[in-house]
Amino acid sequence: MRFIDSHTHTYLRGPEDLELMAISGVEGVIVCSFLPFNPSGFSTMHDLFKWLIEVETYRLSQYGISARIAIGIHPKSIPESDVKSILDYILTLFDNEKASALGEVGLEIGSKEEEEILIQQIRIANEYPVPMIIHTPRNNKSKILDKLLSIIDSENVDPARVIIDHLTPDLVEKVRSIGAIAGLTVQPGKLTPRDIYDIITKFGTEGIVVNSDIGINPSDPLALPRTAHYLDRCGVSGGDIQKILYSNIRILLPL
Repeated sequence: MRFIDSHTHTYLRGPEDLELMAISGVEGVIVCSFLPFNPSGFSTMHDLFKWLIEVETYRLSQYGISARIAIGIHPKSIPESDVKSILDYILTLFDNEKASALGEVGLEIGSKEEEEILIQQIRIANEYPVPMIIHTPRNNKSKILDKLLSIIDSENVDPARVIIDHLTPDLVEKVRSIGAIAGLTVQPGKLTPRDIYDIITKFGTEGIVVNSDIGINPSDPLALPRTAHYLDRCGVSGGDIQKILYSNIRILLPL
């Protein structure tokens, strides 16, 4: 079985994890921009994007893993200065087709600053045929999701190219009802393979993608293969397993 991990931060993990992913059938990943701190300014973000686009893509290819890079300002790592210069640079990267998606962007606490920066990034991405990977936080998720959906609507974003990520089971229906893609993260403290089974049993497999969000937090490089194994044992068809772990994201963002 083949897998595409639709939300990763592989650049924060070692080679052993990449080898495990490749051996287990992970043939592609979406690498999302994130720093575990507030960067000082333009040069830090510039170097992060360069790292992902040039270095991480090559590193993954050495293990036979294809990568697509999502760039953006994460709400938990808003730079202390030079935000306009960073936004201008993001536009340049899309203009030169250096990046494949906007992400990971979104809201963490829902502050005015976060909202303004998210809206500016959405307006940039709206000019290009790229998907948007939108973060939802661990706390106040439902309230923050309502704000995100309002922004998506007011900015005339095509919901079919939006992944709203890290959803809890109770929020999947709300996201799918507007035509956006529900991103489900299998990770300690988030979802389990059993949660994925319950969700697809209730809502089906259309418009659902599963990811590991592998990065600095406790996370499993084998999250997708383990989920596939669990679903198979529960009697889910191979076709449905492939949809949520491979085909749905491959249609949105070909590798």
